[in-house]
Amino acid sequence: MNHWLSDSIAESRAKALKQAERVLIYRELLNQTTDVDLGLIQRTAEALEMATLDLILERFEEDEEKSRTLKACANDAFRLCRILPRSADPITNGIQLLRMSALAVLGDMGSDAARLLRETDWPQLPVESSDWHDRTWAVILEVWLRLIRQHDWTDRDAVLESIAELRDAQQEFEEQHLKGKSGTAAKFAAIELIGLYHLAKAAEIFAYFITDGMVGGNYQIHQLLEAHFDRVLDVCKTAQMLELEPLTRLLSACASQMVENSVWTVTRAVNSRVTQFVITA
Repeated sequence: MNHWLSDSIAESRAKALKQAERVLIYRELLNQTTDVDLGLIQRTAEALEMATLDLILERFEEDEEKSRTLKACANDAFRLCRILPRSADPITNGIQLLRMSALAVLGDMGSDAARLLRETDWPQLPVESSDWHDRTWAVILEVWLRLIRQHDWTDRDAVLESIAELRDAQQEFEEQHLKGKSGTAAKFAAIELIGLYHLAKAAEIFAYFITDGMVGGNYQIHQLLEAHFDRVLDVCKTAQMLELEPLTRLLSACASQMVENSVWTVTRAVNSRVTQFVITA
């Protein structure tokens, strides 16, 4: 079974993937560029990301066929996105890189995403900006990119340190940021910040899970993460945040997949089967 959107672009999907593969060969093996239809690749990548998001919304964990379709769409979307040029704006660039990396994880290409994040120059995110909006966005993007990369323990430590610094700076910069706005703009800015703070908290929870396999004695990591992602989505619904919502849905599904792939989850599953075997025997 396929998704209606992916079915409708089957021909362009095959062409775009073939061209993207050629770009990689020229880039990695020959250190050269080659002419391709970037417009076709861009449109196809966007359609496949939309199909992935649509399938995420269906919440079909027990439907193996739909799960395979989601993975295929996310996989191909990542393969196309990774050869596209990125924005010169650091925050937009960071959002592109994070969405692409999340798609990789959902497409069972998490190791490829981690390698890409190790080998690719990241945008110079304004993590110390006096503009609280930009600073908060920058920190969110950096910590989630680090969680997907997980190069070593320094990434995990940097995540917790960055979130702690953001929390400490909140009192100094948040009030000034909101005072500079009025009416609807102030309300929108405050709502957006609430959503970003929940993304930061979700990142903090995941960072602790990487270390201990639990958070505050709670092993139900899925529920802890989902609670914060759901609050972000509530914010997006209230304020119609068209950029934050798809990113949040991708991150939510990505985080869930990373939890399932983690050594903690795998170890518990193995121990459970061994214990069950011993008791039965």
